[in-house]
Amino acid sequence: MTGNVGGVGGRRPVPDHDPDETIIATRRELVRRQAAARPTSGSRADLRVARARDVRRALGLTALSVLLPGLGLLWTRRKMLGLAMIGAALIGAICFGIIVSSGGLIHGAAQLLTKKGLVLLLFCTIGGGLLWVAGIVLTAMTTTGRRWPEQTRWMHRIFATVMCLVVAAPAAYAAHDVWITRNAFNNIFHDRYTTNSDAATPGSGSNPWADVPRVNILLFGSDAGADRIKQRPDSLIVASVDTKTGDTVLISVPRNMGHAPFPKSDPLHKLYPHGFTKLPGQTDNAAGLMEAVWQAGEDHKDLFPADDPDPGMTATRDAVTGITGLKIDYTSTIDLKGFEQLVNAMGGVWVNVKPDPNSNTDPKLGIPIGGRIINGQIQPGSITGYIKPGYQKLNGHDALWYSRSRVASGDDQRMRRQRCMINSLVSQVNPFQMVQKFPSIMQVAAKNIRIDISQDDLPAFAELAQKMKSGNMRSVDISNPVSNSNPDYTKIHALVKKAVTAKHNKKAPTPKKSKKAASSSSTTPSSSSSSTTANPISNTADSC
Repeated sequence: MTGNVGGVGGRRPVPDHDPDETIIATRRELVRRQAAARPTSGSRADLRVARARDVRRALGLTALSVLLPGLGLLWTRRKMLGLAMIGAALIGAICFGIIVSSGGLIHGAAQLLTKKGLVLLLFCTIGGGLLWVAGIVLTAMTTTGRRWPEQTRWMHRIFATVMCLVVAAPAAYAAHDVWITRNAFNNIFHDRYTTNSDAATPGSGSNPWADVPRVNILLFGSDAGADRIKQRPDSLIVASVDTKTGDTVLISVPRNMGHAPFPKSDPLHKLYPHGFTKLPGQTDNAAGLMEAVWQAGEDHKDLFPADDPDPGMTATRDAVTGITGLKIDYTSTIDLKGFEQLVNAMGGVWVNVKPDPNSNTDPKLGIPIGGRIINGQIQPGSITGYIKPGYQKLNGHDALWYSRSRVASGDDQRMRRQRCMINSLVSQVNPFQMVQKFPSIMQVAAKNIRIDISQDDLPAFAELAQKMKSGNMRSVDISNPVSNSNPDYTKIHALVKKAVTAKHNKKAPTPKKSKKAASSSSTTPSSSSSSTTANPISNTADSC
């Protein structure tokens, strides 16, 4: 019940309670609440336990986002954002898996090395890495406690930074490798120039070689360098590959072969209608021989079409066609220094070194390194070392001299060793090991290798290379020291045709690295003949 509100005679109302008592009561209630809020010794311990639990939760959720972008956000208020990040990552992974697995693992992986594939890889590595790092950062920001001490906050920030580095470092490394590969491939692969209207070209789909029975590739080893005046081949090898079985025929073309017949489609046919010979007035010892064809093409550029980017290569390719009877579809060029660096980048190559028969040096010493012949005699001191016989890993320097040494035995044995080197390289290329050395291999290849294969055709050639590992590898010896100056090309064409039409032999040696090397004690390889009439066709592995 209240007191009088109006009062008598307009006097002010008198309250029922004393205002001072109300103020005192309010202050007492405030003190009581503050006392209740002030933690006791027991409640402080509970607070530390709760805070430690929050920190462990924050660290755990931040770490979860390392496993999958935004995974840790699923247990926070930003759950939907986490689901979106995970969905984007899974969609990307599924698309990537479809690309890699389409048409087989080798074909799918090679698709990533095409021009579009490398752009996609670059986008995935950079974009995927940024998405992953963003998921970690958002998880750390969301799980940080507002009332954490500053030192706890810094500990969480440092942990999140480390987690970001765990993801960012591999992504940055992968993006760097993709960038190196993209730049290297731009230098390595060039558009093909050919006057052959029916040159082999793979199609599309799961069987790109369905309509192409055979591919002929010219492997051109160049000895161009600072000490060379003219471009001359150190090695010329035709690899003719059966696209169905992977069987490969290797044909070494001697540098000293004369009268190379040019097809009528080649401009040099008008100058040399009866084969490549020394012209009146020429004094160069190489004139008229196969090793001088490149320079002949360069000297007569005016005879070639204006759009021909390399008349020397065109002339060489056409001359090889005239010699072997095989139309050359593609050409791969590598210079000697580049070969040495490439083998080093690959970590070396295992080779069963066999002494050359009829060597001018002691066969027990092995293959000479260096050497110079003047007036038919090896100059004293010009041989700087030897590659000892036996199964061993050769570095780039020794692999190069194994492939090109001829001071003690001539071109025929050198060509045999070159075919053996190709056999060894094909057998030992391991995609998983190559990945580890990929950047250095790409840097070397970009400077020293040129291939006129379209980059978009790499998936087809990757499949072909895989077939070659399980196919027969045969060698054809077309060299004859007696008749190299004026060979019987009709017989050579028949010999090559016999080799390329031979049926696949399941029992024949394939270019696989054997666990145990063949004996190197014999000084006479099974296919060491230098004549086209004695064992002219043989399994390459048998002579190595």
